[in-house]
Amino acid sequence: MGFGVEGIAAASVDWSMYQVQSQYSTSLMKRAMDDMESQAMALIEMMGSVPSQYSFDVRA
Repeated sequence: MGFGVEGIAAASVDWSMYQVQSQYSTSLMKRAMDDMESQAMALIEMMGSVPSQYSFDVRA
């Protein structure tokens, strides 16, 4: 790749493609994290509704 107009244009296109790929992978990771968070919250809510045979405070 040279430093002429074609080289600058090619570098610009490469950089734009890199940005799009980076944004896409970041959005996929955020979506997966949101899904895991909602699953964890559902599990916590489900576990909160199960009666326990023990009556001591485990947060102390």
